[in-house]
Amino acid sequence: MEFETKEFTIRFLDERIIIMKQKERVSRMTKEGAIECTEKMSELCNSNANSKAIISYIESLYIKKDVLKVFSEHPTHKDVYATAMISTSFIAKNMASIVLKMRARFAPDDIPMQIFNTEAAAIKWVYSILDSTP
Repeated sequence: MEFETKEFTIRFLDERIIIMKQKERVSRMTKEGAIECTEKMSELCNSNANSKAIISYIESLYIKKDVLKVFSEHPTHKDVYATAMISTSFIAKNMASIVLKMRARFAPDDIPMQIFNTEAAAIKWVYSILDSTP
């Protein structure tokens, strides 16, 4: 299934994997767009009792603070067991890697998170986690 919000395309694979990608025509995410996206992701997480994973594309190096705050303050749903990020940008990948290392340091019991070059690699990784969960 595929859903369109103002700024994002959200795909729901096998009713277990939520893939979020910023639309190409959107140059910068807005707080309103981030809120709409998190609401749709919550709706999809609540749609069934399956274990889930979220895959997010990291398109831009610059994300405004108010947008980041929406995503960072949105609680992880109880059925989400992994988060993957996809970026082809060397710099964005390195920045995300630093954020993941900091997050692991301050939230040691957090769900697994990794960054990948391709969607196929991210999907393979999240399936390896989802297939071992209830």
